[in-house]
Amino acid sequence: MKNLLNYMGVENDRVNFTWVSASEGARFADLITDLTGKVKAMGPNKGLFRKAE
Repeated sequence: MKNLLNYMGVENDRVNFTWVSASEGARFADLITDLTGKVKAMGPNKGLFRKAE
C-alpha cells in the first residue's frame, strides 16, 4: 500500500499503518498525536497537486 501511495505522490511519513487494540486508547492517542505533528511539520503535500500549465 505504501508503494502505491508513494507512486501517487503521498510521502511515506504521511501515512502510518499499525495495529491498535480497542483497549489501547492511550497508545492510539499517542500515535495520532505523533503522526499529526509530523504531517503538520511537513506542510502541504506538493506531490498530489501540481499547478496547471
